Amino acid sequence: MAKKSSIEWNGCPVRYAAGVFGDKWSFVLLRDVLLHGKRYYGEFLGSEEGISTNILATRLAHLEATGMLTRHQDPEKRSRVFYLPTRKARDLLPAFLGLMVWSVKHDQVTEAPDSFAPFYEDDPKAAVAWYEQEIDKVNAKFASKT
Repeated sequence: MAKKSSIEWNGCPVRYAAGVFGDKWSFVLLRDVLLHGKRYYGEFLGSEEGISTNILATRLAHLEATGMLTRHQDPEKRSRVFYLPTRKARDLLPAFLGLMVWSVKHDQVTEAPDSFAPFYEDDPKAAVAWYEQEIDKVNAKFASKT
């Protein structure tokens, strides 16, 4: 029997998710776009984690190719592009926030506000709805540009 030369990254739910956003940089970029309202390359580059330009470009292209982000040319400055989260990315919010609550509980030096975990745990649907509204507010600034 011939050995499989490469693993299919779909089929298994965990493997599929890992293939889309399972590396640390993709996860941080999704945090920035979903929770911090970042849309431009320079904004991602300015994140405190210090992503390098080549990794940033590769991860943004990957997130676009996997349907997590859409890339748009800025009509006001044609040399700039911005990225918007897709419904596919936004559908991650409940799981994303759940992972963040888990991290808050187990990270001894968490930088999350004390109110974050209780806010989500008290009413997860309301918390997700709040973040959805925040994403809509940021995206509204780009509506005329798309």
